[in-house]
Amino acid sequence: MPATRLVRALARGVVGLTAATPRTSPSPSGSASADADALLDQLSTPLAIVDRQQRVVHANGALIETYCERRVVGASVADLAIGDSQLPQLARRVIEQRERIVARRLLLELKRETPRRYDVALTPVQWRGEAMVVLEFHALAEHDQDLGEGVVSTPEPAAEQMARALAHEIKNPLAGLHGAAQLLERELPNKALKEYTQVIRAEADRIRRLVDRLLQRPDVATAGQSFNVHEVLERVRTLIGAEAGGRVEVLRDYDPSLPDIDGHPDRLTQALLNLARNALQSGAHTIRLRTRAERRARIGDKSCRLALKIDVCDDGPGVPENLRESLFLPFVTGRDEGTGLGLPVALAIAREHGGTLAFVSRPGATTFSLLIPVTP
Repeated sequence: MPATRLVRALARGVVGLTAATPRTSPSPSGSASADADALLDQLSTPLAIVDRQQRVVHANGALIETYCERRVVGASVADLAIGDSQLPQLARRVIEQRERIVARRLLLELKRETPRRYDVALTPVQWRGEAMVVLEFHALAEHDQDLGEGVVSTPEPAAEQMARALAHEIKNPLAGLHGAAQLLERELPNKALKEYTQVIRAEADRIRRLVDRLLQRPDVATAGQSFNVHEVLERVRTLIGAEAGGRVEVLRDYDPSLPDIDGHPDRLTQALLNLARNALQSGAHTIRLRTRAERRARIGDKSCRLALKIDVCDDGPGVPENLRESLFLPFVTGRDEGTGLGLPVALAIAREHGGTLAFVSRPGATTFSLLIPVTP
């Protein structure tokens, strides 16, 4: 059983290895905790089990081999982290809230004087009768080591529920907007001006389709289609440029060799618009839309041979420190007029396409990266 499946089985209680007796308590056939330790030691993924006091109570063989020079069991989670890494806070949150979290690109020092970035999956489990958390460490490829941290939290139902609740109220004004643009187009003498009314009508239609999709149950949603992501990005570029009114420069940085992907272009447009609009509203002067091929990419618990990476970069003030851990949760916003739904909806759309969303941010340089698998 792969490491992730085993950890989830432990969390659900499917695998009966969550022993209630201390490891020091002997039993005729050997303790259940010893059986659990032996099973985890057979896995090639470095794993650690951490208690409420933020101490490592078990480390499997793969982690000990990675750690090499120093004792792991009994060490603090903070000892594994470098600088202001979020790992201790995330471990505490997983234990207290019983939610699974995947943190991307955390800078850790699992081997002395050899800091590296890891994707870390944190899963709540019952271990020896107590609530603890399993940490799975997945080292990133060398070309990904220069990127910063980003946290992807698992729950998004609240955002979806709110979106469906708002959907009913949105459809009526959309119909009026579409009709008014159509009437205006008939009266305009200048063909160049008619292009703007066509944009209004097309966007009203797109929003209506998005609303219809929000009102559907996931199992009856419409099938996807093959499309070129650069067509989506060009629409985003046009819309953000019009919305900015010359206040921001929207740049292209495309990889023309990228293949088409299967999915929902309207939904992906919405996700990227949310990201670009956040950059615009943060006060950025430049927004860069960038595409790249990502080989041997890890998305959550899975790896794929080829993924499409879409970056929305800006030179704004960056994500506030106090919002970074909860940024993808519903209703979290740093602006008084913000709804706090843009990023949760973007994350939900990324997941609909089998992908994920993460960010790197410092003042003057913020990048939100959407990663979508192309080849399993």
